[in-house]
Amino acid sequence: MTSNKLEQHQSAGKIIGELSRAAHVFFQHQFKDYSIGHAQVRTLHFLSHNNGITQVDLTEYLKLDKSSVTSQLNHLEKNGYINRTISSKDARIRTINITDKTKEIFGSLMNIFSSWTDILLNNFSEKEKTDIFILLKKMQENAQTKINELKVNEEKK
Repeated sequence: MTSNKLEQHQSAGKIIGELSRAAHVFFQHQFKDYSIGHAQVRTLHFLSHNNGITQVDLTEYLKLDKSSVTSQLNHLEKNGYINRTISSKDARIRTINITDKTKEIFGSLMNIFSSWTDILLNNFSEKEKTDIFILLKKMQENAQTKINELKVNEEKK
């Protein structure tokens, strides 16, 4: 098989899926002592920079369904990483605040995330690193455009 035919049979989705599974295994191993998963660390990262955000705004940022976010927050709260409080203005609104426990481990968590990026980009030139982020961002935008189209079509039904 020529390299052209090989390239035609490659699947970006397959490669991205394999990278996602590898990341999951890596982070599961790295975060096991903290009793949290990598998705929860992403949530903690956002909350650390947006302390006091509402659960609705967090759901919108994470682009997850409400039940998935609630499940993550329940786990984080149970393990002492966040507190949720009911808004004094509207009992339906909950604000989320990180705890001192999160502040103490935050640097370590971010170092683990950074190390994964370093592992993935090992032996890449600076130009390749720049290019890969441009291309990944473009893929992300393409995916989001399609997701938005699907949502619009679903709402029309």
